[in-house]
Amino acid sequence: MIERKPSKHKTIRIPKQTRVTIFAVLFIVIVAFGSVAQNRFLFSPNTLRVWFFDIGQGDGMMIETPSGKQILVDAGPDASILTKLGGVLWPWDRTIDAIVLTHPDADHVTGFISVLKRYRVGHVYETGVIANTLIGAEIEKAIREEHVPVTMVRAGDLIPDTHVKLETLWPSNEAVVHAKNDRNNSSIVIRLTYGDTTALLTGDAEEPSEKQFYLRVGPIDVLKVGHHGSATATSQNLLDVIRPQIAIISAGVQNKYGHPHPLILDRLIKIHSRIFRTDTQGDILMTSDGGEPIVRAHPLLF
Repeated sequence: MIERKPSKHKTIRIPKQTRVTIFAVLFIVIVAFGSVAQNRFLFSPNTLRVWFFDIGQGDGMMIETPSGKQILVDAGPDASILTKLGGVLWPWDRTIDAIVLTHPDADHVTGFISVLKRYRVGHVYETGVIANTLIGAEIEKAIREEHVPVTMVRAGDLIPDTHVKLETLWPSNEAVVHAKNDRNNSSIVIRLTYGDTTALLTGDAEEPSEKQFYLRVGPIDVLKVGHHGSATATSQNLLDVIRPQIAIISAGVQNKYGHPHPLILDRLIKIHSRIFRTDTQGDILMTSDGGEPIVRAHPLLF
C-alpha cells in the first residue's frame, strides 16, 4: 500500500467578499478601458476632437488635433478633470502637449494643480495675469518645479499645430495691464479653424472685451458661450457678427449664479443656434474631418 504524505503546500482560500471586490475592480477596469478605446478608435486619424467636459461650475476643454497634439484649455474647479482626462486618454498616456490658462479664476484653473502633478506638460500658455490666491501660487509653483516652458500670449499670437489654426484674438496688452480689477476681460479668446470648421472659445470674456475683438471673428460654426452663460457676456453685437450654428454652455447643475441666464438663452434661440449644455447633457464632443463639425452630447463613463 502506498502511503500518501500530507502536502506541504497550503491551499489559500480567498474570502468570498474579497473575490467579489477583485472581480468588481477588474470589471470596472475593463469597462473603463473599453470606453477609452471606443473614444479613441471611433474616429479617423484626420479627425479633430474637442471635448467640453462636464466638470461642474467651471470650464475644461480638451483639443485633440489630427496631428495628435493634445491641448487642455482650462481645467475646472477641482481635481475631477483627472477623471475626465482618464476617460479620453489611454491609461499609459501621461503627457499633455500644452495647457492654456485663459485667466486665473479658480473655477478655470484649480484642476491644473492635479494635472501638473499627474501629467508631463509640454508647454503653458497664459496671459501673465496673477491672482493673489493660494491656488494661483500653487499653480505657478508647480509650473516652476516641473520646468514647463511658459509663453505669455496676446491678441494675434498663434498656438502652433500642423493642421489646426489656433489664433488668439484677446487679450490686448492694455487689457492685461488693467486685469487686476477685471480678470474676466483679460481672458484668452481663441478662434479655432480646421478646414471649413470654425469655433470660438471665449473663456470668461464679457461684453467690454467682446467689443474689441468681435469684428475680427467673422461667422463661426461653434461658440463656447462666454462666462458660463452669464448675462454680462455673449452680447447681441457679437452674435450678430458670428451667427453661431451651435452654442455650448459649460455650467454647473443648479449653480448659485443662475447660469445660463435666460437672456442669453433667448438671444441664442432667436438666431436659431442649437444649444448644448453640460449641466443638462453632460460632456459634449465636437468632431470634424475638415468639413462641417458634428456636435453631440457624449457623456463619459465617469
